[in-house]
Amino acid sequence: MAFMKTGSSTEGLKASPKWLRQLVADLDRHEGFRQYAYPDPKSEIGIKYPARKYGWGNKPAGPILAALGLSEGKGRPWTVGHGFTKDVTPATNISKEFSNRRLEQEALDHAAELDSLLPEWRIAFPLYAQTVFANMIYNMGRERLSKFTTTLNLAKHMKFAEAGRNLRASLWFKQVGTRAEELVKRLETGKIAPEHQV
Repeated sequence: MAFMKTGSSTEGLKASPKWLRQLVADLDRHEGFRQYAYPDPKSEIGIKYPARKYGWGNKPAGPILAALGLSEGKGRPWTVGHGFTKDVTPATNISKEFSNRRLEQEALDHAAELDSLLPEWRIAFPLYAQTVFANMIYNMGRERLSKFTTTLNLAKHMKFAEAGRNLRASLWFKQVGTRAEELVKRLETGKIAPEHQV
């Protein structure tokens, strides 16, 4: 199955809110793009046959599975593009252009979920804080983010530097690595690093 579409969302994104343009650029960098489907890194296939060695995502998955004598079930959930898993099989491939459009839509969908956790984020938060919390809900989903009660309460009171320090002590921070460091630093410093600004 291939996700291939034509047309461009460049004009639409230029007309989007600044937080969305920044978020999409951040997610493009954080999620990365892979044209072909690849197994979940924590699946049986992903652990035993790592992407760097076997080229998952950079070439069609079917021939790799066949050469290794593996079934697709042990690699679920399969992922493609900018980390999309819905309806993805080893036969899926996606164009960069379509992946960018889907990324924008999924960013908007996740941002809508943030409204219930931080109702004031779109209007009251500064840009740097908007992008952090929208990125976090994209990364972990509403349910997991809702458990960060101290961080969310600090954000509701506009105590963003304290929220950053609180996140720095979390398991999420240790697990996510460079992405978490970048986002926490935004909260602590109150600015987006110049090299990441759009």
